[in-house]
Amino acid sequence: MMAGWLVLTASLLVYPVTSLASNNEPDPTLNIIYPKPEREHELDNWYPLALLKLALEHSGQAYTLQSSIKMVQSRALKELEQGELVNVVWSMTSIEREEVFKPIRIPIYKGLYGWRLLLTTKDKLHLFEPLKTAAQLKKLYFVQGHDWPDTEILKDNGFQVSTSTSYESLYNMLIKGRGDAFPRSILEIDWELALLAETHSITTVPNVVLNYPAAIYFFVNSQRDDLHNAIQTGLEKAYQNGEFNNLFSRYFAQSIANAKLADKEIIKLENKHLPRLTPVNNSALWFTPENNQLNK
Repeated sequence: MMAGWLVLTASLLVYPVTSLASNNEPDPTLNIIYPKPEREHELDNWYPLALLKLALEHSGQAYTLQSSIKMVQSRALKELEQGELVNVVWSMTSIEREEVFKPIRIPIYKGLYGWRLLLTTKDKLHLFEPLKTAAQLKKLYFVQGHDWPDTEILKDNGFQVSTSTSYESLYNMLIKGRGDAFPRSILEIDWELALLAETHSITTVPNVVLNYPAAIYFFVNSQRDDLHNAIQTGLEKAYQNGEFNNLFSRYFAQSIANAKLADKEIIKLENKHLPRLTPVNNSALWFTPENNQLNK
């Protein structure tokens, strides 16, 4: 078995989704509710949902899966703390989030959300041509979501950052010249450019990429050991039999190739918010350009 994986030998005890059960008998079905995305076009072809289903299918537990109402990430996290409208969320980890919620410490995107290409407007591309270091980039202005862990990571590394609460307003800030660059994961940038290319002059900076260690996990309410154990068990089994990597490759191999990381200056940043228990030493869980083995 791969080093670093937990071996679960005890049977999982399954409790009802709500604490107000009508009797003391355990409910054999896990009723899982995830936050409906802001952008509904994602729902039919959504990697984290596909991976969650894969994990649940491998967990050995009966389950139901449904979406809640539409909500932004900050609302979803607040609702997860209550454990009623939603009981599972996927989000970038941080020390603060792991203190409030129960993480399944298997990075579902293999750290690729820490590989950030820069979106800018075509009339500002010339600003980036001579830039090869973090010190040079710090002279420019970046835009990010107000509650994103990435925002604090950039600020901690000395970058100038303006924030907003929605994707649409962040793009408007960039288009209206209220920011020079919008860092986006290599997993997001292709389809976002496709949506924007016909109506706006937004493009990718071709010569640099930011990189910092970052993990997106499934999180559950701190009291829901049953959900935590089921999802973790399922992810481990899917990883061991290759289905995790097959799914990941099916969704993202092309985006990784499109990023052309070999042609870019990699600017390494520090992530002070990475929790101590992040499995950074388990190299099998993380993507690097040198070890791009998605199907292994």
